[in-house]
Amino acid sequence: MWTGGEDGQPWLSESALIAAVGASLLLFHVGGAPSTYSLVNAAALGLALIVMVASRRLHLGARGAAWVVGLGLSGICVTLVSGVDVEGVRRWIPLGPVRLHAAMLLLPAVLAALPCLPDRWRLACVALAAAIFVWQPDPAAALALAFGCLLAEWRNRRSAVALILVATSVAGVIAAAARAVPLAPVPFVEIVLAQGFMLHAALGMALAAALLFAIFAPLLDKANRANAAAVSGGWLGFSIASVAGPYPTPLAGYGAAAILGYGLAIAVLRAMVQLRVGSD
Repeated sequence: MWTGGEDGQPWLSESALIAAVGASLLLFHVGGAPSTYSLVNAAALGLALIVMVASRRLHLGARGAAWVVGLGLSGICVTLVSGVDVEGVRRWIPLGPVRLHAAMLLLPAVLAALPCLPDRWRLACVALAAAIFVWQPDPAAALALAFGCLLAEWRNRRSAVALILVATSVAGVIAAAARAVPLAPVPFVEIVLAQGFMLHAALGMALAAALLFAIFAPLLDKANRANAAAVSGGWLGFSIASVAGPYPTPLAGYGAAAILGYGLAIAVLRAMVQLRVGSD
């Protein structure tokens, strides 16, 4: 199957990201968060927007998609040997005073390019990613991978490859959850939606609406449906995990990684033009 790479709705994803980060800044202001939280999120938004706008002039071929997946998985894997260790959990890449959640930064871009790889490489990459998330352990990232695979493969759900991909990613969720180390939730990072509703119902609804807009904007912004569905599925998985347990709320909470990761994923989507999807 061949997919196009032209914009369906110009600036939709930029608007969605601005709305989500804007909601987070409102939460910080109303909730009395440290001023550095607003500075970090605003700076990450600026960088992400630059990347998203610049990507309109870029084009990735099949080899470029493979490089995106390879570099992304390598970056996530780095956490196992040199990342920040919190009570035996390794999910973060240190960058000066800021810790970047590796999966939120890199997994969405990996999901954006993954459908363009041949079947055997997609299977290998999903298995590797699931193994990394089990080892870290990071059930939220494993859930993001599973939803990304599910939405990307939905049209081909009767094929053996699609079933194996989804089954492998779901097995990763189960194994990661079994090894999960419960960490204390951090205000403005985890349980963000609940915190917003506790402060004011309108604020909670604004946060939820902005997050949903950001999750599904890639599907409307791109004609590259399988790739865009994988990206939306990834953000949906991260978001569900943040509601179900003490895991970071993407985009609407504090954290530069998710904001930068959103920009990178949209950039990859826009840079892929007429790539062949899932064939050997």
